[in-house]
Amino acid sequence: MEQKTRLESRKTLLLINPVDKDSKGYVSKYRTRYEPLNLGIIAALTPPGWKIKILDENLRDFRYYPADLVGFTAMTPNANRVYELSAIYREKGIPTVMGGIHASMCPDEAARYVDTVLIGEAESIWGKIIEDFNNHNLQKFYHGELTNLIESPKPRRDLYFPGYFFGSIQTSRGCPMNCNFCSVTAFNGQHYRFRPIDEVIAEMKEIPQKVMNITDDNIIGYSKQSKERAIALFKAMIDAKLNKFWISHASLNIADDKEVLYYAQKSGCKLLFIGIESDDESQLKDANKKLNLKMGVKSYNKVFRRLHKYGIGVVIGTIYGFESETKETVDRRVNFFRKCQADSVQSTVMTPLPGTGLFKKLESEGRLEIKNFPEDWRHYSFEELNYTPDNLPRKELMDYILKKINEIYEPSLIRHRFYRSLWQTKSLSTAYLGYMSYWFYRNAVCQNWEPSEFKWVEKLLRKMKVWETPNVPMSPSQSSF
Repeated sequence: MEQKTRLESRKTLLLINPVDKDSKGYVSKYRTRYEPLNLGIIAALTPPGWKIKILDENLRDFRYYPADLVGFTAMTPNANRVYELSAIYREKGIPTVMGGIHASMCPDEAARYVDTVLIGEAESIWGKIIEDFNNHNLQKFYHGELTNLIESPKPRRDLYFPGYFFGSIQTSRGCPMNCNFCSVTAFNGQHYRFRPIDEVIAEMKEIPQKVMNITDDNIIGYSKQSKERAIALFKAMIDAKLNKFWISHASLNIADDKEVLYYAQKSGCKLLFIGIESDDESQLKDANKKLNLKMGVKSYNKVFRRLHKYGIGVVIGTIYGFESETKETVDRRVNFFRKCQADSVQSTVMTPLPGTGLFKKLESEGRLEIKNFPEDWRHYSFEELNYTPDNLPRKELMDYILKKINEIYEPSLIRHRFYRSLWQTKSLSTAYLGYMSYWFYRNAVCQNWEPSEFKWVEKLLRKMKVWETPNVPMSPSQSSF
């Protein structure tokens, strides 16, 4: 009886990853198959004695769940969904907390719809929030500090709903590049902060999925220190015999060092996302893509071919709707990326997110056309042009972009890239992951999902039992580009 009383007296924390019901493109419902890593970490930071539930609207529809405290995270396009759900709980007298990148960039706005706003990273401050809740003394704002990530808690994976294709893990935070359309630097800082490798490996061993998504903004970084750390991490993954595949983000300089590529592949690297953005140097300059400018547009295919030699596929991120965009620059970019050696292409429309240099510039110039906030945040989902460009009316340019980028997602081109990837990487699993991501991006852009297109590849994978990292006979000293 005493044990039952203690269980009944436990407080309940509900953590929600929302999806706006009107969202489209890359943030629309049921598109994301990545674990909400931040909510798992919040759960791990919560002291013992709490009952915790994670609800991800990407996988399950919302239904009211009784709780004592409700926490939300959200990117900008889903902020309105947070405000809708928060109202449900606040009406019942249940306090709500919102954190994440949008709340951190727009804290005063968020504070109108939730009881408490967590600004910045949660590790240094979540314990204080729980303490103040227990003392009935929740504050309106809490500011998290950038920590050194040592002994960062492992996320509570036991709370994730089964059904995620990728297991998520983060090994570093921060980025010094400060691209004008990206808010990572404002949120996570300008310097790389690395988790201890032994802690990373211990967490990787607990990931149940075959494929890991390493969510670092750049797995290789830009300095000698970050390169050496990447190699040490890959070697530790090899020694741990994880028998997993992994994908991550990188920059063009990942192909500069054959030792990096060798150990990345041996540790299970299958696919890297590289932000190319544009084939136009003036647009790269406007976006502050310094590394891409330094290496040059002509280096793109050279980098892709080097990665292919190590069995690693490439997903490139491309952007349309730069301030100087014209129909001619759109035509050139579409033609360039149709012919390039990448395995998959993500096409997005330039979106001035709050907290970025681009947003501040366009707002100060009075060029934002969709600006009835917070309602209009749902239009900031990377598939609408929300500001006045230099050379064409906004709608005319937007319509032309959407028409032209469909050419990148022709089914025949996607299939062709699958076979080419298979030939160049000699890895069916690499080719499949690239193929699957390509169809995902096609669905986001064209709103036309055709899952049968890759079911035959899944059957082939299972039949051939190829979900194993292929052997690379070369050592770093023997290999060449």
